[in-house]
Amino acid sequence: MSRRSIMSMHASRSNDTALPLRGYFLSVGGDLLCLLWAIGWVLPAQLPSRFAEPDRARPPIRIHSDVKGPERVVIDTNQSLPTLSDKEIFVAHTALAGD
Repeated sequence: MSRRSIMSMHASRSNDTALPLRGYFLSVGGDLLCLLWAIGWVLPAQLPSRFAEPDRARPPIRIHSDVKGPERVVIDTNQSLPTLSDKEIFVAHTALAGD
C-alpha cells in the first residue's frame, strides 16, 4: 500500500467514527425526551405540598440582625493608575536586591 492510500484510510476512518457517536446521542436523547413526555402524560400530577400555601396559624418568619455588614467597596476604574517616580522604583529595586 502506498502512503497516500494509508493516509486516506485514516482520514475516512476518523470521519466515520464521529458520525455514529453523534447519531447515538441524537437517538438516545430523543428517546429520553419522548419517554419524559409519555411519563408526564400518563402519571398524575403531584399533589400540592402542605408548605406550598401559607398557614394562617403560623406567623411568617422574619430574620433580622443588629449586626451591620461591611461598607460597600466602590472601585472606580475610570481613574488612571498612580505612577511611581524613578526614586520609588530605585528604592524598591534596591530593597529586593538586598534580600
